[in-house]
Amino acid sequence: MIVYGVCKSCHNHLSLNVLAGTRAELSKQIGVSISKKCDRCGVTTTFSINQLKAKLSKRIRHAVLEVAIVGVVVLFSSYYFLTDITYMALIIAFYTPLALGYVWHTRRNFKLIDTFNRSKA
Repeated sequence: MIVYGVCKSCHNHLSLNVLAGTRAELSKQIGVSISKKCDRCGVTTTFSINQLKAKLSKRIRHAVLEVAIVGVVVLFSSYYFLTDITYMALIIAFYTPLALGYVWHTRRNFKLIDTFNRSKA
């Protein structure tokens, strides 16, 4: 999860390096407000806790996409190149927990983001 504010000048997303699941936790870490200088236009913007938002990290989005692509490739290759059903079952049994772990982790992040964006300090 990435916590960010929007630059008032150029509307660039300014990411903050914080670890908080709610706005209350964030206010304990940084106080009532935080200032951040925009890398694009150079304007310093001060954000209150309630002006900050959360979004999904690009790393998590890429990981979910990679798991889906690898899963499809593994299933198609096991179907076309392996004639023994035992090997296909082993591949599916190995891959399924990995894919379910990624799905669980992603759903958990979506819930954290939703909770953060709905809460008020």
